Amino acid sequence: MKKGSFIGINFGTTNTAVVHLQSDEHGTRIVNLGEGGGDYPFSSVVAVPKSGGALKFGREVKDRREELSAEYEIFTSMKSFLGTNKEFKVGSNRYSATDITTQFLKSVKDYIARVHKVDINEAGLAFPIDFSPEARRELRIAAENAGIMVKCFVSESTAAYLSNREKVRAFSRIMVLDWGGGTFDISILDLKKNSVTEVSVFGERVGGDDIDIELARRVHADIVKRTADTSPIPFDDMSPTDHDLMVAHCERAKIEISETNEDYDLTVMDYGVYGTKTVPIRVDYFDELVKPIINNRILRSIDKALGRANMTPAGIDAVIIIGGSSNLSAYERAITNLFGLDKIILADKPQWSTAIGAAMMRIIGGNFKLSDTLGVLLSDDFIFPLFEASRDGVGSEIAPIDFSMVEDAQNANFIFVNRDDEGMSNITYDRVAIPTKGFLNERIRLSGKIGDDQIARIEIANSFMGHSVNISSRHVEINKLTFFYNLADLNQGGRDEE
Repeated sequence: MKKGSFIGINFGTTNTAVVHLQSDEHGTRIVNLGEGGGDYPFSSVVAVPKSGGALKFGREVKDRREELSAEYEIFTSMKSFLGTNKEFKVGSNRYSATDITTQFLKSVKDYIARVHKVDINEAGLAFPIDFSPEARRELRIAAENAGIMVKCFVSESTAAYLSNREKVRAFSRIMVLDWGGGTFDISILDLKKNSVTEVSVFGERVGGDDIDIELARRVHADIVKRTADTSPIPFDDMSPTDHDLMVAHCERAKIEISETNEDYDLTVMDYGVYGTKTVPIRVDYFDELVKPIINNRILRSIDKALGRANMTPAGIDAVIIIGGSSNLSAYERAITNLFGLDKIILADKPQWSTAIGAAMMRIIGGNFKLSDTLGVLLSDDFIFPLFEASRDGVGSEIAPIDFSMVEDAQNANFIFVNRDDEGMSNITYDRVAIPTKGFLNERIRLSGKIGDDQIARIEIANSFMGHSVNISSRHVEINKLTFFYNLADLNQGGRDEE
């Protein structure tokens, strides 16, 4: 077992978990660095003062949300805005998602130093599989602006496997389903004694937040119907404070219904022109509201992940279930019906598993190799390899490669695909067209590198088109790549947790 002290962070849509993994000759010790002495992770909700001053974060904001809304703007699900151009106005100031995430992570870092006496200077970070290149870039910027150097990235679902691997050690093919507040992540993994191979990964931007907002719209519509003497106001036109509080009440209702399986009376105080209203939410009504999200997005995502692996549910030995939205009754029924109850494995320490896996990835190191070759599909259906499986991975670079035209055309079309062991492809990652002059002797040069955020960045340039970058070159960023991880360092020595 590699010796040392390692931090893992899972910056979540709803909660953010931070763990401290210490490995020495006596084994491994994992300490949760959260609120309440480490009993629970940090709530990802942030309160930014309207008139300047320090922001507030965590459970204090979550518990005092309505009280604080008079003097603070309350922001939730900031993770979902990374990689976008969304700006947030507070008083006379404007903030990007990166700005607010930076301040949040800095506050978490300061809290941990003050309460847990642990200085966080570097960490492994988990990210959603569907996180765009821009979102990954901004997450890194936010962490490093907060004084946390990012040493490695790992997908959230694969990280969840790492921290639960003892529960599935006897199996060969595992699926991890991680459904959180903002994303649904899937990893299909091939397990061997000292290694794990990502056979397929897939992510969808759908989470508990989508359910909260949909329920809020339905509750708002019910209130409008009950208030005939007031001019109807669309939900999206309610004030930001009223809008936020309604969504917060609906999140609470979702949690209560999921945990108790009982009807819930939702009471919202001082809801704009509508005043105080109580709306009963029946369990069967809530289940019907959730079903379209389960059927149209969750089950389809699982089907796509299985398709990428050329598998059916029967080929999966066990399914690890994790994530804050995974206790919804409709979801539990759908997954059980698809795979069978005997295959379902609930994650240990579900609120901390992904952060633990991110810390473990620090032990493994960052030199991950591709499990499938990334190549270019040529006109004769041959896949020309750019990054080879097992040989290339994080940090690998492509020496410049020249491609030539095979016919007169106004564009050279590059199709980026995977290539498996049989030389076949079942994934098309991206397509890009490079303008050409139509000369058969044109040469188009391609180069690229795989970053430590597990993204392949490729540049394609045609010098025959002149020096205008907008015309002569294209940049392609490819994510959802699959990797091979050597677990030898993890599998040596014992493991004790606190």
